[in-house]
Amino acid sequence: MAILTDSWFWFSLASTVSGVMVIVLTHMTLTRKHSAGVTTASWIVAVAAYFAFMYLGMTYLSDFWFSYLTFFGWMIFLIPPALTLYQESISTRLFTIASGIFLANVTTFMSGGISTTLIAVNPYDYEVGYQWSIPFTIFKIIISTITVLLYNFLLKRMVKEVFTVMEGKMNRFMFVPFITSIGFFFISQTVQTYGIMPDKGFDFILFYAIVCLVFALMYQLVFSNVLWSSRAMKTEAELNVASHIQKNMLPCIFPPYPEREEFDIYATMMPAKEVGGDFYDFFLIDPDHLAIVIADVSGKGVPAALFMVIAKTLIKNNTAGMTEPKGIFEKTNDQLCENNEEGMFVTAFMGILEISTGVFSFVNAGHNPPLLKRKGQQFDWLSVKPGFILAGMEGMKYQQESITLSEGDELYLYTDGVTEAMNLEEELFTDQRLKEALNRHRKLDLKDLLASMKQEIDQFANGAKQADDITMLALRINEGKRKGS
Repeated sequence: MAILTDSWFWFSLASTVSGVMVIVLTHMTLTRKHSAGVTTASWIVAVAAYFAFMYLGMTYLSDFWFSYLTFFGWMIFLIPPALTLYQESISTRLFTIASGIFLANVTTFMSGGISTTLIAVNPYDYEVGYQWSIPFTIFKIIISTITVLLYNFLLKRMVKEVFTVMEGKMNRFMFVPFITSIGFFFISQTVQTYGIMPDKGFDFILFYAIVCLVFALMYQLVFSNVLWSSRAMKTEAELNVASHIQKNMLPCIFPPYPEREEFDIYATMMPAKEVGGDFYDFFLIDPDHLAIVIADVSGKGVPAALFMVIAKTLIKNNTAGMTEPKGIFEKTNDQLCENNEEGMFVTAFMGILEISTGVFSFVNAGHNPPLLKRKGQQFDWLSVKPGFILAGMEGMKYQQESITLSEGDELYLYTDGVTEAMNLEEELFTDQRLKEALNRHRKLDLKDLLASMKQEIDQFANGAKQADDITMLALRINEGKRKGS
């Protein structure tokens, strides 16, 4: 058959092999939208049309159009089916097929180098060109097959992970396959045009192999960075959700008990990271007993946040039917010590107010002592025994103390993120600054008091990054509202 001695037939067939490789890579990576029969039939039609386009174009157009035919052939016959037959987002489908086209260019480059070296025939001599084109096509089939296998075993999992975590946002990385394809084409054409490569033998093949390897490594590096970026974006999104969940776990509606006029309470928590280990809590045990808790879990970030959830839940659950913070902390401590292989711990302060009498019973588990402001006076430190941390050792006994809070009295509780806030000179905010700032704002209502304290800390930090969670809680006994007063 005369067509078998037609060099453009074999060139067209070799280009079609590249197209088939692009299709296979695309099909391996994406999720088909239609049945296997419809998908296969659609690709067969696309491949046949592509081969006819290439053969007719190479037969009737000049050699100059060879590379452009390949490029436009891919655009016309391969991209539309890829956009139609698969489920992923448009950007993901375009990224996939553009990456396949880049790999097809690499295999073409390698196949041409090997066949030119081994078969010393001018491919553009129409009378004998087919003698080079046939082995070129054979090498193209072999190298394309190897490329598909390497992709399947080395890259496919990474590619799919990128697509999963990016969730349809691959458009921001679309430059990767296009830029690498253009760069590869430019370098390959330049070295051939200016003859800056060996002209025969295995040195020639080695040169091609090195150039291909460099581009493959560059592409792998860029793709790894894409994966790292996508993982970071997914982690950030998940942390934002976790932060929202954590904030919703803390009481955040103020005033929390508008029907209870005997007291006011307000609290804030600002984590240093998306999620934190500090927490506060307050709840009515019964109509006459109000519990307040503030705590700080060792460490920061996700581990501290998880331990915080456990500690907060146990403290509240163990409060059911109990009005003695000593017993609550002892039971919680033993539970937290169980299976605490990471050695995490919690500093905590818990107080239970008997609303009718003002008796405030409290226990301190290694936490910062609160400040107390009596009516008409200034804030000063509440005398508190330090106690031992929670989750540090099983069987610990805690000492319970009590005071009486009168009308007009206020309590201010905080975590060490307040006193240990640092400025750009690495100076600490300190206990003394805390006390002075509280007394400057002591006449404010609780919400404004805590807002002013946060502003004081920010002004002191002067732009320094927040290093620890900042949590504050304030309680006021209202005047003339206690029953029987």
